[in-house]
Amino acid sequence: MNILNKLPAIATVLALSVIASSPGVASAQDWPRAPVKIVLPFTPGGGDQLFRIIAPRLQEKWKQPVVIEYKPGASNIVATDYIVKSRPDGYTVGVTGATVANNPLFYKKIPYTYDDFSGITRLVNLEMALVARNDEPFNTLPELVAYAKQNPGKLNWGTGGLGATYAGFRQFMYAADIDMLHVNFPGWSQALSELMGGRLDLVINPHDSSKEFVKAQKMKMIASFGPKRIPGYDKAAAVNETYPGVEITPYFAFIAPKGTPSAILKKIQVDTTQVHNEPAIKQQLTELGLHVTTATPEETDLAFRRETLEWAKIARQIKLQPPQ
Repeated sequence: MNILNKLPAIATVLALSVIASSPGVASAQDWPRAPVKIVLPFTPGGGDQLFRIIAPRLQEKWKQPVVIEYKPGASNIVATDYIVKSRPDGYTVGVTGATVANNPLFYKKIPYTYDDFSGITRLVNLEMALVARNDEPFNTLPELVAYAKQNPGKLNWGTGGLGATYAGFRQFMYAADIDMLHVNFPGWSQALSELMGGRLDLVINPHDSSKEFVKAQKMKMIASFGPKRIPGYDKAAAVNETYPGVEITPYFAFIAPKGTPSAILKKIQVDTTQVHNEPAIKQQLTELGLHVTTATPEETDLAFRRETLEWAKIARQIKLQPPQ
């Protein structure tokens, strides 16, 4: 037997053995065999409560470390760009939300498309609150609107990025026929700090980010931007009670680089859903104003595309122009 004739076959077997032993291409049955990284598009304290709650349970379930990494900036674009350029092996999972559908309204050049990543699952819907400094001369939504009409351009409002929050608040200003100055921040925590520091008048943000500050009377809640009033904060009216159709319901979703094995995407979805529905976990999330939801990878992908069309329609209706 001529061993030289067998070398290509031997090399192929060795290569396959190396690939099979690599954590990067592990099958769903033995995934994960290495730490899993969850990349968040915001700053610490700016909406990461959910992930600090579920990461330990996912770590127990997967028997591997689950590491949170923060990559804020450019309305989720920095984090999403990092994800799409990561190895598609299930060991780098990203978080995004409605901003991925809104960004085409605000950025001419986005370094990726929907075809560069795969949806995994929806996680939670967020309750959105409009908060103000305690010394502002208004306490309710009608009072805010009246003051803004009397003082056009005087008030400023902050967001932790562009996207759904920005577009939804602009929809509110259009419906109320008021003019206020927008100030953008990399994350909600910075916007809230500026509010408490007296340099901002209003912040529109997830209720779980400002809830404790409101309780401590470091700021006051003016309105809810969700479909209804926030339980326990019933004095703050929902905006759609006065302006029907004006709602902001952001959400968090898991995504992965395109090419991640579908079986691993499904495993992450199923395991995450199981953790979310554990009674103790679900109670913690509910207390934070986070409403557990879920979706298959296919449903998650479809929702991103559908929402892009819906927000483009709203942008035309309210003559939304990208911020300068």
